[in-house]
Formats: sequence, structure tokens, C-alpha cells
Amino acid sequence: MKLLNPLFRVVFFFCSLLLTSQSLAEVVCPKSIAIIGDSILAEQNLETLQSVYSDLGCDILIERLPGRRGIASFNNHTVDGEMYRLAIAEPRYTRNFVRSEIPLFQHSGSLWLHPNHTLRDSLPTGYTLGIVWHEKYMERRRGKLFKTVEDVYEAYNKGEIGSFVSSDFSVLHNVSEGKFIIAPDQGESIMRAPLYHYLGAEFSPFMKLFSDYLRKNTPFSLSESKVFKDIIN
Repeated sequence: MKLLNPLFRVVFFFCSLLLTSQSLAEVVCPKSIAIIGDSILAEQNLETLQSVYSDLGCDILIERLPGRRGIASFNNHTVDGEMYRLAIAEPRYTRNFVRSEIPLFQHSGSLWLHPNHTLRDSLPTGYTLGIVWHEKYMERRRGKLFKTVEDVYEAYNKGEIGSFVSSDFSVLHNVSEGKFIIAPDQGESIMRAPLYHYLGAEFSPFMKLFSDYLRKNTPFSLSESKVFKDIIN
């Protein structure tokens, strides 16, 4: 038995190496990631995402797409993943997927109102095609649908809508940049939830590495709460 112990250790060592090499071989890099084309949050954190992928040995191509097209492109395998989505969007995925164990951001959204009560009460509410929480909130409400968030903001500035649904981050950023002719008032809080990174299920080994990286390094330090403080101050 004593003679078998060293032999067993050697065999165990080489089996471990074999399993490790097989595991590494299974980690296939995603090639393309979709982001919502007019998302301020996505644009400001794009370099961080690319840096994380680079640290994990992968280079990615970024595809800027409208919200609904991003989901469609993921479903038909045109892109390998999406930078972020709320979990409520998952039922719209027809492709097997995996999401990050750690969220990239904590996201919030509200109904934003024109300060003129007559306008806000008489005009429809603007919202964006393909943003799931927009569409869910606007069910059975009088609204006007737009292709992009920027289209919604433009319609507000032109007096076509008296209110709109949008992420707090995006609105406050645009207020700070002076992009609204009349700054909207924040109304009802509609949503507060984490945003996760999504990939096709075939990239599960890579997503595990990605999640471990987020857990250890917290690279997405540009949280919405920090941005709110920067804008207010």
C-alpha cells in the first residue's frame, strides 16, 4: 500500500492537470456585445467593459442597437450578448442565456413631468420601444411610442408630450448638460432594480470568470447614486 501512495499522488496530479486544461479549453470568448445605442450609462462605461474583457483575455466588438433590436439580435445569434438588461427582459429571450452573478449597476427609473400641469395632463406620455419596463408601465395608459430615448426627449422639448418614462440616470445627465429647454419634474418612481450582463448559454464558463472578476475588483464604480450626487453638487 505504501508503494501505491506516491503513484496515486502522481496519477492524481496529472488527472488534475488534464481536467484543468479541459476547463480552460471550454472558456470560449464572446465576440460581440450589444449596447442600447443612445444609453448614456452604457457609453460612459463602455471602456470599462472592454477593459474587463481584455483582462480576461478577450477582445469584443460593440454593436450599438435600439433596445428591441438588441434582444432580437441576441436571439438570432447576431451578437453573443448584451451589456446589460433588467431581469424582467429575460422572458423575451428565446435563446438560452446566462447572466452575471453580480449586477453591473443598480438602476432606477421614473415618470418625468412637464412643470406645466395643463400640458402634463392634456398631452400623452412618451416612452421608448424595446425598453421592457417602459412598455410594461405604459400598458393601458395613454402614451406615444418612440424608437429611441433621444426621440422621446426631442418630443418633450417640442411640446408633443407632457411627460415621459425614462431612467433617472439619463434624465439627470441631460439636465446637467442643459439639453432640456424646460427641465422636467421627477414624478412617480416606477422601477429600481439591478442591471445584469447577459451572454449566450454557451459562454457560461466565461461568464463565471466575468462574475468572479466583478466580485473581486468591482470595476463598474460609476454607480447611479454617485452620478446623482455629482449632478446635484
